[in-house]
Amino acid sequence: PDVLAIKQTIYRTGSESPLMDLLLEAVRRGKEVMCIVELKARFDEEANINWAERLEAVGAQVVYGVVGLKTHAKLLLVTRREGTPKRPLLRRYVHLSTGNYNPKTARLYEDMGLFTAAPDVGADLTDLFNTLTGYSRKTEYRNLLVAPNGIRSGIVDRINIEIERRRAGDERARVQ
Repeated sequence: PDVLAIKQTIYRTGSESPLMDLLLEAVRRGKEVMCIVELKARFDEEANINWAERLEAVGAQVVYGVVGLKTHAKLLLVTRREGTPKRPLLRRYVHLSTGNYNPKTARLYEDMGLFTAAPDVGADLTDLFNTLTGYSRKTEYRNLLVAPNGIRSGIVDRINIEIERRRAGDERARVQ
C-alpha cells in the first residue's frame, strides 16, 4: 500500500509475464506506473506492443523508446512512502540488471543484478527516467554510466583514477 510509483524499462518480457501482470495490477490499485517499451526487442516486438497496449488501456504511462537509439537497459525504480506521519520519507528502490525480466530466458542465462536503496543511485535513476521520457536532457549522472554519452569516457576516467591510485602507493588499487 505504501508504493507510490513504479518505473521500468521493458525489453524482452515475453508474451506471458507475471511481472507485466503485476504492473497491470499496480495501475489498477492506483499506483503511478510508467514503462519505457523497446519496440526493437529481437523476437519480442509483438509481445512488447501487446503489453504496451494493455498497460495504456489501464492508465499506465507508456513511452516507446528513444528515437534513434535502442533502449536495452534493464531498469526498475520503485518509489515508496516510508517513515512516520510526523516524519514522512520517500525512499527509492532500484534494480539494475543484465537480465530481461523474462521468465523463460531467466532460466537460461546467468544475469547480474544490483538491488539498492542508495539515495544517489535512486536520484540517478530518477534523472535517467526523466531523460528517457523526454522531460530532461541530462547526460551525466552521479554514479551511473549511461550510453551513448557517458559510458566510454566514464570507464576510461575510472581506469585512470585506479592507475593514479596505484602509482600513489594505494595497494587496494586494481591495476593488472
